[in-house]
Amino acid sequence: MTNLERDLFSLITLVSNVTEAYSACLFLENKRRKTYQLTTYHSLSPYILADASVEMGQGFMGWVLENNEPLSVNQFDKDTLVLGYYSRNEDIKSFMATPLPSSINKGALAIDSKKSWCFTSRDQKILAGFAQQFAYLADGALMSVQMERRSMNIPAFSKYLNSLRVSENEGQLLNAVCQVPRELLPFDACFLVLIDEEAGFPRLVRTSGFGELFLGEVAISERASLAGYVLSKKESLRLPDLNGKKGTRPLFHHDEPQLEARSAVCLPLISRGETLGCLGFTSKRRAQFDASSVQRGEIIAALVADAIANRKNELRWQARLEIDPLTGEQNVQFLHSRLHEIICDAEMKGRQLALLSIAPDTSLEIKDTSEEEVILQLSNSLKPFAAGNDILVRHEGPRFLLLLHDSSQEYAEAVAERIIHVVNHTPFYLGGKEFEITISIGAACFPETAQNSNSLIKSSLAALGYAQKGGAGNQLCFMGGDRSWN
Repeated sequence: MTNLERDLFSLITLVSNVTEAYSACLFLENKRRKTYQLTTYHSLSPYILADASVEMGQGFMGWVLENNEPLSVNQFDKDTLVLGYYSRNEDIKSFMATPLPSSINKGALAIDSKKSWCFTSRDQKILAGFAQQFAYLADGALMSVQMERRSMNIPAFSKYLNSLRVSENEGQLLNAVCQVPRELLPFDACFLVLIDEEAGFPRLVRTSGFGELFLGEVAISERASLAGYVLSKKESLRLPDLNGKKGTRPLFHHDEPQLEARSAVCLPLISRGETLGCLGFTSKRRAQFDASSVQRGEIIAALVADAIANRKNELRWQARLEIDPLTGEQNVQFLHSRLHEIICDAEMKGRQLALLSIAPDTSLEIKDTSEEEVILQLSNSLKPFAAGNDILVRHEGPRFLLLLHDSSQEYAEAVAERIIHVVNHTPFYLGGKEFEITISIGAACFPETAQNSNSLIKSSLAALGYAQKGGAGNQLCFMGGDRSWN
């Protein structure tokens, strides 16, 4: 396999992964045979014809080659054989292809999927960008000078894409976004602007290459800045010279610090039709970015937008999973997800923690009434005790866990005493009738009786079991001791 063949295969594999295609295929002109030959492909199908060829005007691929126009079919209802590169029907539902923008090597790049309506206009733009890269590679030695500047560096691109994928949290992802390899774009500084979902306005969230830069201190002028223009128009903008006749064109705001930027390119971050922000690059040199830089930047921006959107969706889903549907407050999964980190922080700072397990004492009257009423009213009674960084969650049924930060055993005992007093003197209305409810509390402390998150929860629940064992009500039990109120 030659270097060119390896590069083409690496790039077609990248196309397949980025677009989540079932097959991705590149056809180039075979001038001797006057046909278009399948040059490289990446497919999940074992029925790809490695020596496939199509003629001008033959099937969908032939139409793209004949008319030199892109084609998107989202309700593919023909036999797959019409595509010309399968040996049997593969039940393809979506197809997209674009011609190579080359005057030297004619060809087309195609992707397909077994899902209906799988490809969007964003995929068409990504495919066109990749088609440009294939054109640069295929033009070979005749354009070697331009290729040095224009072609996509596949190893660098793959490394960058992997850095986005392996980011463990939102902070790591945003840091990785601005670490674009210089082999992909010749820039001196990079900036990332995201629209604040809660406030509704754009914020500068990350930079690289600007030195110690003012994150959060520079407003984004939506009318008079490079970032503002890209966000409002939702289109890329390349400025060969930021020092125009009317003065310096600001990146963010007319009062921004001196950034030593002479040229810039800024690209919108759009995922599933939603504008998330913009990604920009600057250079100290005039006219550093050309049209091919914009195309490469748009491919990078599309992948960045999807990575950020996926992370936001994960956070939204995680937040929903951590909310108790009955009380609307945090549930035990919320506590589990944070307790290990809280304990590590407390250990490092030499601080104590206490975990209280709280549950109403079982009685015939409560058994015969709605448990949901008990849960809701008990939740309202306990909320005031979760002050500051303390965490109150529902565990199971009407049982609650209260994590107390910086809490000694004496302080936890005082809080438990107040909880029992409040609950005892709060009327509960169950089934339309007023009742008095007694509760029992089990407690465990870090580091005295538990050394990690699992043992802290288990010890607290075990102490609650001991407190309830006597059946007297209003009992408090610590691991290693007990106390009761009557």
